[in-house]
Amino acid sequence: MASWRLLACFAHPDDEAFIGAGVLAMSMAQGAEVHLVCATYGEAGDIRTPGSATPETLAEVRHEELRQSCQVLGIPEPTMLGYRDSGWGDDPAQHHPNALVNAPDREVVQHLVAAIRGCKPHVVFTFEPAGLSGHKDHIAMSRHTTFAYQLASDASVFPEHIQDGLAPWRPQRLLYAARPKGHRVDRARRLREAGIDTPLPPREQWEIGVPLEQIHLILDVEPYLDTKLASIRCHRTQVPPGRDDLRAPPDVTKAIHGKEYLIQADPLLSAGEQISSDLFTGLVEEA
Repeated sequence: MASWRLLACFAHPDDEAFIGAGVLAMSMAQGAEVHLVCATYGEAGDIRTPGSATPETLAEVRHEELRQSCQVLGIPEPTMLGYRDSGWGDDPAQHHPNALVNAPDREVVQHLVAAIRGCKPHVVFTFEPAGLSGHKDHIAMSRHTTFAYQLASDASVFPEHIQDGLAPWRPQRLLYAARPKGHRVDRARRLREAGIDTPLPPREQWEIGVPLEQIHLILDVEPYLDTKLASIRCHRTQVPPGRDDLRAPPDVTKAIHGKEYLIQADPLLSAGEQISSDLFTGLVEEA
């Protein structure tokens, strides 16, 4: 096939596993060149496996978990932007001066434009605008990546990049990772029906997700499910022993993790319009 390139832009170590491992593994299997940008080291995350890290070592450990996940996926080491995890909700981490949510928009976008100009992707892949879970760092990365996608081809934007050998580049497709509305309830229902004692999510979380008609591709990633699950398991600090969806019967695990949902943000599509399961179909190979 053509020498396609994909750039994934996420917020934390483990986003590439839980959110996009199927897309990344499938792209690699198709012979594409895949690159990953990660904005933070995830130091505000919980430590869900006892003894896997301490609050003082969590950033370093999560960075190493991300490296291991990239090895499993077969992609190069990630480009780290070096911001701090802003944490969930009212976590005090959001007030740290280096937290991603406090970074100047122009600064983050400049880093992402440099990444786009450096690896010259045909496809850029990030979170949908609500960040899938509502995490403030996910929302920020969706916004920053979208702006970078729009600006990377403009030679008047960050012209200093040209001196560094980073010529303007126009990606051809912007994809958002999404999850369908009601996915949290559906996950819990499948696990409970399999005999696993999983609580239903709080009522306010039942409608989290994107209406199905706004999703342009439901991607079958079952052929890459073993790789995806191995990638998830690399993140020991975030995956507690006996995590319910990883100890479920194989058919339930497939139902939960065997599909990934994508929105094509650019070129714009109508609601209900579908794109090919080959993420590079219709694009033009450029030198």
